[in-house]
Amino acid sequence: MTMGRLPVMLADPEPDGTGLVPAAGYYRADQRFSAAVNTDRIQSARRGAAALPGAAARARDFRRAREAAWTLLTSAPPGRVVRTRHGDQMLLTEFVRTRVLELTVHGLDLAATLGRPSWMTDPAAQVTEQLLLPAPDAARLRAEAGWDRRTLIAKLTGRVPATAAESSFIENLATRRLALG
Repeated sequence: MTMGRLPVMLADPEPDGTGLVPAAGYYRADQRFSAAVNTDRIQSARRGAAALPGAAARARDFRRAREAAWTLLTSAPPGRVVRTRHGDQMLLTEFVRTRVLELTVHGLDLAATLGRPSWMTDPAAQVTEQLLLPAPDAARLRAEAGWDRRTLIAKLTGRVPATAAESSFIENLATRRLALG
């Protein structure tokens, strides 16, 4: 749904770029995680699903949205600034990083719901890890906990519970914590 809004974002006049929000800053606790906004997300998803009866229709719609987004993204000038639906001014590249994180963590959710092994590409795991932790903290946590990137992402986003010892270690790293709803 978000990538479907990309044509509108890019058709709007480019914001002035004052106060650019980085991808990690997009995930801050404010109105974007309010009950009203969450209700709107759910209702939008339901409307979208109802408008596309059947898996084949959803697959075609996804393919069209993906192709349109790719065309727009690859033709956008470097340094293009966009305004998110929450009012943030972001570099388009930073906004796309938020979409990678969303696909990565919701892919974990989908795999768990389907009872299947989780999957993610190495580049998506790298982008997501970099948003969750500064690189030195991520490397240290993976090394000391014996985790791979997938496990680190699953534990830091609450998809897999962290033990008390793991939680303490995570907190001692003084890492930034993204508000993920």
